[in-house]
Amino acid sequence: MSMYQVMDEENHCIATFHHFQEAIVTAQDFTLWDEDHYYHVQELDMEVV
Repeated sequence: MSMYQVMDEENHCIATFHHFQEAIVTAQDFTLWDEDHYYHVQELDMEVV
C-alpha cells in the first residue's frame, strides 16, 4: 500500500494522501498559491502486517 506526502522544499510534510492524483494536484495548488515556495510529492511504501 502506498501513501503520498506533499512536501515543501525543506522536506517538511504538508499533507498526506492515499491517491497520487490528489497529492500531485495539491502540490501544484500549493505551489501556485505560495509562489515563494516549491511543493512536491513523495511516495511512501506502507507495509501491511
